[in-house]
Amino acid sequence: MKKSILFCAAGLLLSAAVFAQSSEKLTELINTDKATFGQMSYLAGVYTGKVAEDADYDTAVKTLSSEGIIGADKTADTEITLAELSYLCMKTTGLKGGLFYSIFPGPRYAFRELKAKNIIPPAADPSEKVTGRDAIAVLNGCLPQDGE
Repeated sequence: MKKSILFCAAGLLLSAAVFAQSSEKLTELINTDKATFGQMSYLAGVYTGKVAEDADYDTAVKTLSSEGIIGADKTADTEITLAELSYLCMKTTGLKGGLFYSIFPGPRYAFRELKAKNIIPPAADPSEKVTGRDAIAVLNGCLPQDGE
């Protein structure tokens, strides 16, 4: 119950941060059981201004792929893992990592960094597929807070 309330609150905060996004796409993401690279690329891309609000998921993936944020082998329909989401969020929000992330930037150390920052629960599995609500909560945790 507490976890559900936390994710709902995180969703509301993220909605306020990216208010210009299509409410349809945000609602679709909240209700999905397994978030995709397309959905998360769109959300992160619109937040950073690299993707237009009216862009589709394929365009968002291609844009972030051309920037080197996600692999060229990923498609809009590919389900995203928690480690891949961690890396996507850290790269698009500019969140600084620790020593190992600085030396070896990638999903493994991005995941470990977000666990250390308590954005991801300690018992989380890096290969776990992510629900839409959880994906929004992770992205929200990476966004700059007031005073940062």
